[in-house]
Amino acid sequence: MTNYPRDEFDRVPEFNTRVGSHHAHGWAQSAASKSTGGKLLWVVLTAVIVLVIGATSFIFGPQLKDSIAGSSSSESSQSQDGDAGESADSSEEASPSESSSPSSTIDDAEVLFGQQIGVYNGASVAGVAGAGEEAMTEAGFTNIVADNWSKPADVSAVYYVSESYRTTAQKAAEVLNIDEVLQTSNIPNRVTVVLGTDDPLGLNE
Repeated sequence: MTNYPRDEFDRVPEFNTRVGSHHAHGWAQSAASKSTGGKLLWVVLTAVIVLVIGATSFIFGPQLKDSIAGSSSSESSQSQDGDAGESADSSEEASPSESSSPSSTIDDAEVLFGQQIGVYNGASVAGVAGAGEEAMTEAGFTNIVADNWSKPADVSAVYYVSESYRTTAQKAAEVLNIDEVLQTSNIPNRVTVVLGTDDPLGLNE
């Protein structure tokens, strides 16, 4: 084995552990620098987007809100107008039925049109009994006796003696616009009509 004299290249510490440490330090610093720069770029972009959205909302938000409110108000007004029109149409359609007189609930088959009925003037006004007789005849009654009542009557009424004449009395009251229909035995006829001063026939109008 040949022995050569030691020179300056042989003067290396025997326990040196820093082999290539400068290369590793430089790569780590570069990578960290790149990573920090990328994150900072995304933060800046996000902040810019947020600012743009905020500025747009601040500038155009009130106008958009007013536009939406105006549209909603217009639709509500049109809906109310439509409802009012429907209500008016409904009321116009209902008016004729309300003004029309209700149909009779009396079965004419049960009315004794040939039964003698007395029509009496209790209003002390000439012609009242005759007007009642005429109205009863036009309604189909064929046996009417007209005369004066023994005393003045304030309220017109139709009297009948028993249940078998009730329907006939109700028909007479309907023809003469009389509300009072009463049963009693103290009358001159099976069915007796007394026309009072309340003028059910409208003779004083």
